[in-house]
Amino acid sequence: MLLRVYPFWVASVVDVLQEIRCSPLPADTVLQQFFRKHRKMGKRDRAFVAETVYGMLRHYRRLAYAAQDQASDVRFLVLLYLRVFGFGAASLDLPISLSERSRLEAAARRFQAPALPADPVAALGITYSLPDWLVAAWMTALPYEAVERRCAALKEPAPLTIRVNTLKADRETVRQRLRAEGFPSQPTPYSPTGLILEEKAFIFRTRAFQEGLFEVQDEGSQLISLLTEAKPGQVVVDGCAGGGGKTLHLAALMQGKGRLYAFDVHKARLQELRPRARRADVHNIRLHVLPHNRAPIVQRLYGKADVVLIDAPCSGSGVLRRNPDAAWKITPERLAALVAQQQQILEAYAPLVRPGGRLVYATCSLLAEENERQIETFLAQHPEFTLLSAAEVLQRQHIALPGQTDAFLRLEPATHGTDGFFAAILLRT
Repeated sequence: MLLRVYPFWVASVVDVLQEIRCSPLPADTVLQQFFRKHRKMGKRDRAFVAETVYGMLRHYRRLAYAAQDQASDVRFLVLLYLRVFGFGAASLDLPISLSERSRLEAAARRFQAPALPADPVAALGITYSLPDWLVAAWMTALPYEAVERRCAALKEPAPLTIRVNTLKADRETVRQRLRAEGFPSQPTPYSPTGLILEEKAFIFRTRAFQEGLFEVQDEGSQLISLLTEAKPGQVVVDGCAGGGGKTLHLAALMQGKGRLYAFDVHKARLQELRPRARRADVHNIRLHVLPHNRAPIVQRLYGKADVVLIDAPCSGSGVLRRNPDAAWKITPERLAALVAQQQQILEAYAPLVRPGGRLVYATCSLLAEENERQIETFLAQHPEFTLLSAAEVLQRQHIALPGQTDAFLRLEPATHGTDGFFAAILLRT
């Protein structure tokens, strides 16, 4: 039986897409704001709108390419998406003229078998709905086949992955608790405390979540925290804590013992950490909203930190399967500004690391400017730091990752099934 598509569903999708195009806010925030304004929408309505919006964001460039002279007509693109992805004409309970139906059918054929340009960069960009400059950047570093695998993997929706709070339970206990509540899962292949839900579901109403037994966190993000090898009793600094996902993981690694500082310049993001920490039964976090990265609290910690984690603000090019709109909000100019900001953050937090301590720099980026080149520049200016092998650090924790060819950690959606991450471990001598 075909799901019928109603006019107000299509109109809602059009409204959200137009707002996303105009707003600096990420798509998930725009969607949340839209649903708050339309509280009478039912669960089925919201699910359709959210799934269609994200589906369209993943394929927007290819849809526009197939639409040709109607590429600027958002409603036409929505109808084209519905036509291509399983909604036959009979399921569209919409006023569609014969001429528009004919144009939709022609565009659907062009979507399925596009006449692509000879330029491989443009061809991949259209096929996988990515900007040419981003594909070109990857092509300078990787063979064509590897770039295509990356592009294809970033088009697939990400799984729902959680991290077990080992302060309260072990992985198998949480797995059984979730299964009993109707949410089966499988252990993550690399992280020793992760679970991948077999289906995406709203798990925040489960008793297991309310009791603080887990947090939603990608497996790649979990591996970043493990690179710190944070231990009980240490002084640990999370320099760009944001909402606190990695901060809470660090607290678990420290078994709730020691001093854990969570810094961020964004007060609203950092405030999200307070209720999460209470739920997780974490009490050793010291939150500080910084007016700038050289605030007095930062300077007082110079030379005292065993571990400093910098989860740097970045392009987000490694998490496009979760945030497909980010591909069109990042530009070469914005990238240059981010690279400069990352350099400033590294310079601000490096002095906190004591001799023998470590600095872990991480991004959810797949661009060398934010990753390898950033670390190469830093090391050239800071001979007091040396590079540790991320693979060896993980091997000590019985984690073997494929595809690691040097000291850096590189996580690929196509290879590891995680989001795309980069990390470097720097030891202060």
